[in-house]
Amino acid sequence: MSRSRQPPLVTGISPNEGIPWTKVTIRGENLGTGPTDLIGLAICGHNCLLTAEWMSASKIVCRVGQAKNDKGDIIVTTKSGGKGTSTVSFKLLKPEKIGIYLLSCYSEDENKNGFSFKI
Repeated sequence: MSRSRQPPLVTGISPNEGIPWTKVTIRGENLGTGPTDLIGLAICGHNCLLTAEWMSASKIVCRVGQAKNDKGDIIVTTKSGGKGTSTVSFKLLKPEKIGIYLLSCYSEDENKNGFSFKI
């Protein structure tokens, strides 16, 4: 069975690092002929197909999910071109814990703006 299109090739991702659920733009060639042609999208080994928005044959937007690997390829699979390759990678960062902030309200007499943040 011969295919009329070349396999997908990912040549760029922006941003190229981020925490889980970061929205990324994937650029490349042969990324599908339409939304229904896109049948697979993985970043760092995580399936991102549910969040994928096919924009054109050279652009897909999606969110990076939780992944086991902290750095990995972006693999696009289409009906027309099969499983693709990537010349770039994405680095998954671990979110930093910044603590819990409590919002307290004070009367106008105690605090001019009426709000105060406490750690």
